[in-house]
Amino acid sequence: MYATKEDTLSPDELRKRLYQTFKNKGVLDTLKTQLRTQLIQQLRPPPLTGGEPGLRPVSVKSEPLLVSACNSMVADHLRTSGYEYTLSLFYPESGLCKEKVFTKEDLLQLLRLSPESDLYKFLVNNNII
Repeated sequence: MYATKEDTLSPDELRKRLYQTFKNKGVLDTLKTQLRTQLIQQLRPPPLTGGEPGLRPVSVKSEPLLVSACNSMVADHLRTSGYEYTLSLFYPESGLCKEKVFTKEDLLQLLRLSPESDLYKFLVNNNII
């Protein structure tokens, strides 16, 4: 099986095909996110006391559901506002991934709002949540 001249790709065509394939499979976004995360970690100031550099003390252990819900709301805002670069940085820093983000319905259930309540209807009808 020898490749004919028609079957071979020029280096430029091969580069474009590889780029599209990696982009469609999400490989490029993953690599960009990993590179940005590494860059941020390298740029953080050194710790004054032991521990990891630049990490702020947050009591996530006490209310992990609340923190996840808040992070999901921030991620939703960034996504709907078109802040893709900021969102790609926010996901790894907050510990979220695209599959773990709360939906609007999840947030409304977390708030224990009845679908019949006026507040629920107001929030849904005005796209507030």
